[in-house]
Amino acid sequence: MTALTDPVRISIACHGGRGHTARLAEAVRAGASRVPHTEVASIQVDRITGQEWHRLDDADAIIFGAPTYMGTASSAFHAFAEASARRWLTRRWQDKLAAGFTNSGSMAGDKAGTLGFFATLAAQHGMLWASLGLPPGGIPPPEANST
Repeated sequence: MTALTDPVRISIACHGGRGHTARLAEAVRAGASRVPHTEVASIQVDRITGQEWHRLDDADAIIFGAPTYMGTASSAFHAFAEASARRWLTRRWQDKLAAGFTNSGSMAGDKAGTLGFFATLAAQHGMLWASLGLPPGGIPPPEANST
């Protein structure tokens, strides 16, 4: 972001296999688009164009998304991550906000492996990882325990 009058630019870099991840990406896009003065773009990493690489370079935040297959992100997302090395060489994504989302076909599905991969990718680029900041389900909020 170059000035307070510039919109916040968010890019969602995702790959989907069977449509479930695309639905999540659309929900993320719709939610982020509700924030005033925000521009949101969705980028399919398995068919990314030069213009879309530049959109990622110009974004203030990049949200990674992919299905979890065999405990990690899809191979198409891994190919995108490896191709991002050109950005790493120039530190083009340094200090951008990063976040991620995933899904799998089962309750467990090792989704933490995919989210860990996204966080590591962000760290490699010098990005700042933003979590949801939510406790696991079933744990009451801190104010419920105060006396």
